[in-house]
Amino acid sequence: MTRRRAAIPPIVTVIIIIASVVAAALVAYFLYASTARGTRATLVSVVGQPTVYANGSLYVTLKNDGTAPLGLTGSLIVVGDVNKNPVTFTFAGCLGGATSLDPGRSLSCKYSAGAGFNLGNIPDGALATLQTADGTQVSFAVAKP
Repeated sequence: MTRRRAAIPPIVTVIIIIASVVAAALVAYFLYASTARGTRATLVSVVGQPTVYANGSLYVTLKNDGTAPLGLTGSLIVVGDVNKNPVTFTFAGCLGGATSLDPGRSLSCKYSAGAGFNLGNIPDGALATLQTADGTQVSFAVAKP
């Protein structure tokens, strides 16, 4: 009498293969999504020499070397005066009406000081810090004409 060995039914084999493929796809998606999300960031630098004028205007050219767009609406620049007090310049617009800076692009923007601004209180080479609504910060020096 021959003894027959028990084998795995074909349906169980198919279910195991399908489950393995689905699990591998979920792991691959998780790795891709977490890496893509983690590498999207702004990297902002100031190009040229930002200049502050007697009418309370500060002109600056910004470049985004990052991988995510930088929103400029609501951003401000804080400049230290001769008494180490902050002078705040608010976003007044960019060339062409742009309000965000796409990755790999440069943009010239204007910031305006509030009423009572006095250019004599800003030393040449004063430290300034750009602060955006999303938390990006970059420091630079400003010049006077």
